[in-house]
Amino acid sequence: MRVVELNNSNNWESIYSTSVAAVQVPMQNGTYLSSPIPEIVVPLLLETFILAISVTTNVPENSSWKFAGYCNQKISTGLVIGGGQDATTVKNQPLFLEQINLILFNKISTNYSISVKVPKWFTSAQLIIWQYTGTDSDSIEDLVNQIKNIDLPRIEQKIDDISNYGAG
Repeated sequence: MRVVELNNSNNWESIYSTSVAAVQVPMQNGTYLSSPIPEIVVPLLLETFILAISVTTNVPENSSWKFAGYCNQKISTGLVIGGGQDATTVKNQPLFLEQINLILFNKISTNYSISVKVPKWFTSAQLIIWQYTGTDSDSIEDLVNQIKNIDLPRIEQKIDDISNYGAG
């Protein structure tokens, strides 16, 4: 079981913030056509597997928009095909507008990167990403560390004591 202290604001660090806008292409009839916002690639390698992400946009009045896109976790596999990028998308997490989205990724690599894909109808988006910096422990991991760091040295010391006792 994973044990974290998410409710302490001191355990969070803002690591990335950006505002993006769709490109407006003028049409012959005087209107504009928006090209979709491309996938937002966060230029960081992350080692913390708990993130919080906020996405905001200009929502039309009387709109019921709630969906803000996806956060994509990408890991490096070390495999290259045709000289292309070897990052593989492992997990897509849905994001919701105007709220802090808690993202819990599995610890399957030493580091990873992320990208955010907003819906094609967004004409602008503001993105803020925080990483969890507090203690992130697993009860199984804690037990292994206890055996390795406390129990095993104690047992070794007792064996040494027995060996020395019989030597006299």
